[in-house]
Amino acid sequence: MIKSLIILIISGGILLSCTKAKLEKEKLLSEESKISIMTFNTEWLLGSKEQVKALTKKGVWGLETKDTEANIERQHQAVAAVIKKHSPDILCLQEVINEVAAKRLQKTLQMKNLNYELHFIESRDTYLEQDVVFFTKSNIGAIKEIKINDPENPIYPSKCAILTCLIEEERIALIGLHLKAVPTKPSAVEKREKQADAVAEQLRRLSNDGYSSLVLGDLNDWDSVVPDLDTSQKATPTSKVIKKIKDYIPGGDDELVNSLKWVAPMQNRYTYEYKGSKTVLDHILIPRAWQHRVSRVTIDHKIPTQASDHYPVILDLKM
Repeated sequence: MIKSLIILIISGGILLSCTKAKLEKEKLLSEESKISIMTFNTEWLLGSKEQVKALTKKGVWGLETKDTEANIERQHQAVAAVIKKHSPDILCLQEVINEVAAKRLQKTLQMKNLNYELHFIESRDTYLEQDVVFFTKSNIGAIKEIKINDPENPIYPSKCAILTCLIEEERIALIGLHLKAVPTKPSAVEKREKQADAVAEQLRRLSNDGYSSLVLGDLNDWDSVVPDLDTSQKATPTSKVIKKIKDYIPGGDDELVNSLKWVAPMQNRYTYEYKGSKTVLDHILIPRAWQHRVSRVTIDHKIPTQASDHYPVILDLKM
């Protein structure tokens, strides 16, 4: 009887110890810092009818469905719904037309009980007037010392914003981009490669200053290493744009990797549809050393049609 009681006490002690260890492990996992990042080309997110008139007068086309206040408001509501669905900590938007549209979206988000800080810097694209805009979720203690900066190259890329911050005391830089469109047109490829060279130079500067850098946005090109849904010849890279950015310190392994490689199956790997072709033009490139931090990468294909002709990419990281 005494022997049985001793065994029972020992067994109970072991079980209690194991349970306590499991609870402590679960607590540590729950307390682990997590950051979500989203990039989304919003397809001409406008702030007013006056903007439409001014752009149309300059000869900009493709705004016929956005020339009324009702249509503009519908798009803002649709874009805000996508943002609310994923509620990213850091948000990078492309094709936002000036600070007017950015502030209007911020107010729309507030009406949906989403409080985001706007980080705006006007692009050097004076013709289309498309800006790359960052938002960060308010009251996120893990993200500190947020600053928005222009690229140092005076010409390339014309649509770019750089967000620097501290995340868990680590210096982070996010380069938001919207590169020259038309992936296979020779003149566009030439300009986009010059833009990529400028981005690579910027990445080297940031690296020398102690930053871990991410590159995200509409790169308007395909990654030869990470294939997307359309594997046909017409959707094969003819440039070195993404390679130049990923391998910004020439020689050895690429410094950045494409987070799209975590999107599976291949049928889900597309962010844009055009004439029956489904490809990835929108990317989030992360430091090679961060691969173990990736918990999930999602491309949301179930968004309101009024929001955009692109699909957002959402990256979830363990920091």
